[in-house]
Amino acid sequence: MTDKNLARFYAIAQEIWSQLPPQARFRPVEDGKVLARHRGFLEGLTGELVQGFYETLFAHPPTRAIFREGERPLREKTLRDWYLRTLAGPFNGQYFAWQALVGLVHVRRGVTNAMMAGMWNWLTEEVERRAREALSREEAEALAGAWRRLAFTVAALISEEYLDAYLEALAEAFGREPKEFRRLAQGEAERLLRELSPR
Repeated sequence: MTDKNLARFYAIAQEIWSQLPPQARFRPVEDGKVLARHRGFLEGLTGELVQGFYETLFAHPPTRAIFREGERPLREKTLRDWYLRTLAGPFNGQYFAWQALVGLVHVRRGVTNAMMAGMWNWLTEEVERRAREALSREEAEALAGAWRRLAFTVAALISEEYLDAYLEALAEAFGREPKEFRRLAQGEAERLLRELSPR
């Protein structure tokens, strides 16, 4: 990624981050310490999590259809690299810019936000279940909380950039401004809601 593109996604991530209430988002220092404390445990789950993640995707026809023939090993490597980089930290602007970029990648690949959210849920439940099986109650709760906040923060970054990328692509195709498409969508939503309201 060029410095210009990195700066763009850094700004996008910062804008999305600013919309997340501090009490509800990932805490880079506090949660980062919890993840660092359990890094060895989490790294030990890598193979099983990657395998289970892709078995889940490939077992469901709509998510299976996203993949090209023979690319599963490459996608597994991508997930493995993401997971290990996440565990290594740091949780800084560059990391969250990278997460926002995933939204754009998902638009290109046809991965929906529903698919992304569902798989974040799968991954979060797996990490929490395994933490409860292997760690003390207190440590399992700390790790589950940190991982859950990371999951929802990253999901917010991905889904918001996904929407923005769609709007930008449509605006570009029709020679309009993305903000104008957002206003049009809000107006159309208002009209549809009026139609749905009982008279």
